[in-house]
Parts: sequence; structure tokens; C-alpha cells
Amino acid sequence: MDPANGDPPPLVGAPFIGFMVGCILFGCTLLQAYQYFMNYMHDTRNSIINTAALYRSLLFGDFLDALHLVFSAIMIYLSILDPLHHPAPNLVWTLKGMATSKGLLIVVVQSYYLRIIWTFAGNSSVNSTITSVIRAMCLLIFSYALAVLVAFLIYLEEIQSFSDFSNNFQRMIYIGFGSTAIIDTIIAVVLSHLLFKTSPPNHQRFKSRGVVRFLVLFFIGTGVLTAIAAIATIIVYVTKPSTVLYLAIEFSCPRLYANSILAMFNSKARLRKRMQATSELKISSMLLFGDSPDSSATEMSPVVEGARDAA
Repeated sequence: MDPANGDPPPLVGAPFIGFMVGCILFGCTLLQAYQYFMNYMHDTRNSIINTAALYRSLLFGDFLDALHLVFSAIMIYLSILDPLHHPAPNLVWTLKGMATSKGLLIVVVQSYYLRIIWTFAGNSSVNSTITSVIRAMCLLIFSYALAVLVAFLIYLEEIQSFSDFSNNFQRMIYIGFGSTAIIDTIIAVVLSHLLFKTSPPNHQRFKSRGVVRFLVLFFIGTGVLTAIAAIATIIVYVTKPSTVLYLAIEFSCPRLYANSILAMFNSKARLRKRMQATSELKISSMLLFGDSPDSSATEMSPVVEGARDAA
């Protein structure tokens, strides 16, 4: 609250800049989604069947990302109509909508990455004991993420303002965002480890180490980025609990998850041919991108083929 007159904190400055950044990132999400569906709408029937879970995840994830933007835009627009740009208490439903859509989006993206880890762990090059441990970890993480999400949404219904939350909800903020950072980091580390485990032997590594390095850096980079965003939200709220500065991060954070999974699959056109150079990396291509065993680089979209020929 504003200490001078007791008014709600103004929704200007950093929160508005965060909203604009979120709009730009949503544009990137739309562009990447368009590129993905245009490039791979001509995939073989087997490949489409293998990637059915991916299509559902992408569509649901994009829908949740768009829903989050809608709630954000309503909050900003109706607050700007107020002369002092204060988010009125009757707009708390927009904050609840943002938090709900973001929480669902995070769980959807994390569950898809956990599904990749689950499949990777079943590869013949991974020790059976390690496979059991990793798969048990996937089930534990997924169950924990769902439990935290449900608890967070239950406490979310109790909030009545944009700041000065109850002690119970503050604890859920710390637990929820802290858990998100830890889970994202674990997913990145485990995926990178499994990629190295399924990489080719030393005499073939010169053909594929660039691909493995790219994927490892991608998973580590996206995992660290989303973890930093979650930790930054906690830090901002702890230092300024009576303000809405945390919204500066919340307006754009969900775009990181939507863009991360789309960026990975948009790299498929560049990586698939190189990953099929050896049988070991071909297995990784099947696990990551859902390629059927008989798919090849020639089964790409004409758009991708034309771009490759032009290069």
C-alpha cells in the first residue's frame, strides 16, 4: 500500500515495462508456433502419430500463454483508466487468472520434458538401475509439481488485493516459485546427462559433438533462465512486499516456457539430418523429436527443403 495515503500501489513503471516485454515475447511465441506448424505439417503419418503428445502440449501451452496475456492486458487496461493507475481490488480476478494460467503452463511444459526424460531413460545405453532411479524421480517430480500447483491455486482463491498477501499465501509463493526453480534445474541437468550417455563413441564423436553441445547448452540455458526468473520473483516480493513490482516479472515469465519448447522443436530442421549421421544420435532424434525410425531428412516441409537448398 502507498504509505502516504493508503492507496493501492500504482501499476506503472516497472510492471508496465514488464507487460510490454511480455507482449514482445508473445509475438515471438506466435512466430515460432507459426514456423513450427508450417514446417512440419507435411511430416509423415508415423511422425505425426509419434508427436501427438507434442502437438497437444504445444496447442494447450500456446492457449494458456495467450490466456495469460489476455488477463494481463485486461489488468493493465482497466488500471490505466484510473487516474492514478491503481489496480482496483475488484480486478484481483485478473491476477488469479494470470497465476492459474501460468501455473498450468509451467506444469504442462515440465511434464513434457519429464516425458522426454522418461523415454530417454529407457534407452539401451542407460544402466537399468539408473533407468529405474530416473523414472522414479520423474514420477516423484510430476506428483510434487501437481500437488504444489493444487495447493497454490487453493490459497490463491483467498487473496483480496494485489499486495500484502496473507502469511499462508506468502509461504505458498516461496514454496511454489522455489520448487519451480529447483525442478527446472533438475530437468536441465538430467536431460544433459542423458544426452551425453546416448552420444556416439569417441571415434564418431566429431560428427555429432556440435549437436550434443547445442542441445546441452539449450537445456541448461533455458533451465537456468526460468529458474532465475522464479528466484527473481521471490527476491522482488521479499524486498518489496507492499508493491506490485513482482508483476514486472510475472507479465513475461510464462513466455519463457512457451518459447523454450517451441525453440527446441524449431531447431529440428537443422539438427535432424546431423543427428541421423550415426545410429546413436538417430536414437536421440527419435526420442527428442518423435521421428519415426524410417523418417529421414528428405521428409521435411518444402519450406525447409527450399531454405536448405538455397543455403
